[in-house]
Amino acid sequence: MDVSILWESFVSRGDRPSFEALFNRCYKGMYQYGYKLAPDPQLIDDCIQDLFFELWTGRENLPKVDSVKGYLFRSLRYKLLRETRKEARQEVFNESQHDQWEISHESLLINQERDQSLKKQLEHFIRQLPPRQQEAIALRFTNQMSYEEISSVMSISYQAVVNLIYKSLKYLREHMVTLSALILACYPLLIM
Repeated sequence: MDVSILWESFVSRGDRPSFEALFNRCYKGMYQYGYKLAPDPQLIDDCIQDLFFELWTGRENLPKVDSVKGYLFRSLRYKLLRETRKEARQEVFNESQHDQWEISHESLLINQERDQSLKKQLEHFIRQLPPRQQEAIALRFTNQMSYEEISSVMSISYQAVVNLIYKSLKYLREHMVTLSALILACYPLLIM
């Protein structure tokens, strides 16, 4: 069932199974996003639990939302920021990718090494981006959010999101092309 249908059923009728399904459907993505903002697993879990508790207890007063995911991610973002400030924690962005690239067993060792090297370089270049660009990239490619949803989560205009992602991808493309040329110069057998 779509999250918007689950949301509507939970908000309008107080349907507990819909609420639980909404929680189960959104938790993993919210956790991954939260970890990009503040890599503290306990804090993230507590904030998600608190957010859903507040949603349940305040469901009669919830606003009409166009994007349920956008609303939940934005709410989590504000909650994490408030908690980190309250506890005098510094906002930190995760420097590693959670999703590991799966490499088939049939792949040659040299291809595995090349892929690992490229992955490390990509992670390195992503860490070189400003925090807002890292956040936009994570929302777009890790959480598969639309530009509108990212705009809502980050509280910036649609055009600002487009600009952030464009600048990020341009930077990554430029640096990865340079890296690819360097790898091919060092390992010409990879061209085969």
